[in-house]
Amino acid sequence: MIDRFALKMKLKADSGNPLNVVLQQEVERYGLVLKLLKEDLIQLDLGLKGIVVITPELEDIVQAIQLNAIPKKWNFAYFSMKPLSNWFEDLCARYAFFDEWAIKGTPFTFWIGAFTYPTGFTTSLLQKFSRKASGAPIDQLQFEFIPQQRPAHEIVEQPKDGAYIVNMYLEGAKWDYEKQTLTEPNPMELTCLMPPVQFKPITKSKKQPPGLYSCPAYYYPQRQGTVTKDSF
Repeated sequence: MIDRFALKMKLKADSGNPLNVVLQQEVERYGLVLKLLKEDLIQLDLGLKGIVVITPELEDIVQAIQLNAIPKKWNFAYFSMKPLSNWFEDLCARYAFFDEWAIKGTPFTFWIGAFTYPTGFTTSLLQKFSRKASGAPIDQLQFEFIPQQRPAHEIVEQPKDGAYIVNMYLEGAKWDYEKQTLTEPNPMELTCLMPPVQFKPITKSKKQPPGLYSCPAYYYPQRQGTVTKDSF
């Protein structure tokens, strides 16, 4: 697991960077999830061996595992609709993203789906831009979304402003790399990977440029009730 104290000391020289604050918050949240999983699985192993009493909480975990469902007790840091097996793989991939960030420093591209609180990350980009150049309050800033013509593995530098975001998918459309526009997907193609997109902070404009589509971006595939989303 990531040593939170060592990470804090490492980032101390650049403590005013909003992205570093977000990194520490995410590491703390995922640390709590992993700690809870470890404690519960140890107790469950002891319970199944007859060494300790299986509590109602452990019974709920056993029932969820049998159904390949996420135990409610573990599903507190971020919402997920995945079955347990896929959820665990996703958890490992998310943690690996932040582990690499903590070891190697700020990445060239960001997987926005790895964040337990994506809005905190996007707000930090606006804060960083505000402090660096404009000085304008973040409520007077917005993002310009610029699809890139190169794949993620060819991005080996950070943008001057904002961040490159990867692993976003389109439903009901795909990206035309030649024309740099949205187009119809191929038959039977339900989701299509978007190219890396630069989230570039700019001062809010009263007029939208012509030919621009405000596309809703969902954190998870749920389309009913109250859903957290952004418009890109």
